[in-house]
Amino acid sequence: MISKEKVKQLIESGIEGTDIVLVELQVSSQNQIRIQLDSIDGVSIAKCVEISRLVEGNLDREVEDFELEVSSYGLGQPFVLPLHYLKNVNREIEVYCLDGKSLKGVLKSTTLSENREKVAFIEIASKKKVKIEGKKKKVEVEEITKVAFDEIQKAKLVPIF
Repeated sequence: MISKEKVKQLIESGIEGTDIVLVELQVSSQNQIRIQLDSIDGVSIAKCVEISRLVEGNLDREVEDFELEVSSYGLGQPFVLPLHYLKNVNREIEVYCLDGKSLKGVLKSTTLSENREKVAFIEIASKKKVKIEGKKKKVEVEEITKVAFDEIQKAKLVPIF
């Protein structure tokens, strides 16, 4: 079986000096290797090809055959790193809270913990229609909701087509 640690070292050497981070690495018992990368500006196909060639060139198919897939972290996947919250500020997201509530709105800010390794809380702006005294029609207002990271079950980007 191919060593996950060896593959991780190869990836880290290939992304060193860039803003690209390793989001996920899976090495199955059947030697299926799945690598997901991300950065603030996204990961180009060329960079995925470069990492794929780096890994493939340093593993010997004669010794152990393997399947290799390198991709950028996908659009519909939930946020797993602070990077995902930071890169999606001013975009519409959907947040599912542990208490069963869900929020949909524009991610206005992301506050990181003191060591900058975790998200502390986020602020989401959503539009609501409210009745204002003296007005006949409801008026649309922006409501900011602050959500602690510990209350978030899952958050993901809402794709705009």
